[in-house]
Amino acid sequence: MSSDQEVMLSSVEQYRSEVLRLPRLTRSEECELVRLARSGDEQAKETLLQSCLRYVASVAYRYTCYAQHDEYLDLVSVGNLAIVECLEKALTVDNPVAYLLGVAKLAVKAYCCKHSGLITHQRGQPFVWVDSLDAPLGNGQGCLAEMLSAPTHEPQQEPGDFASLYQAISALTPKQRYVIQRYFGLDGNAPEPIAVISRRLSHANPKVTIARNRYNTAIRSLRRKLLQSA
Repeated sequence: MSSDQEVMLSSVEQYRSEVLRLPRLTRSEECELVRLARSGDEQAKETLLQSCLRYVASVAYRYTCYAQHDEYLDLVSVGNLAIVECLEKALTVDNPVAYLLGVAKLAVKAYCCKHSGLITHQRGQPFVWVDSLDAPLGNGQGCLAEMLSAPTHEPQQEPGDFASLYQAISALTPKQRYVIQRYFGLDGNAPEPIAVISRRLSHANPKVTIARNRYNTAIRSLRRKLLQSA
């Protein structure tokens, strides 16, 4: 490990340890600080900003894996700068602290999207590195594409003979045949649900049960005719 890496790691660890030692504010303390900050108390404003540093550090640590070319402390700086710039605006809303936390998270996410473009998977799922199939392997012999097996061609099945099926359908009553053709799309149109077919059969009495009964009767009749012809 180089000396530069050691300094970077120690800086990160030192910052995180200092942030974790910051006291957490209770709800009453937070409300009191907001009241003082709105009246112009600079110390109260500074304390409010310090109370957000723990959350900013957590968000930056969570999104470090998306920023391939940036370090953890860079994302921390982005979040901290965002809450400082938006403090005065936050004091005008009902919950200033929640507003600042949201601003910090959005700033870090926007920075990652703009500078790395690696946020392509949902939160909670493991990150998957994508390599080129033409990239050489570690031993310099061959590439990933050469390790892939050739695709196998499965024998195609011959189309079945539906002559007996269409002959059985043609033997149905006109309304039964209409329901079957519409429901399965055998007339060249898109398949339709029973509710739509019932309205087509009778605008005055579009009961779904009538079309459903015709469908059930037609299916039983088709099954019986196909078994007889088998």
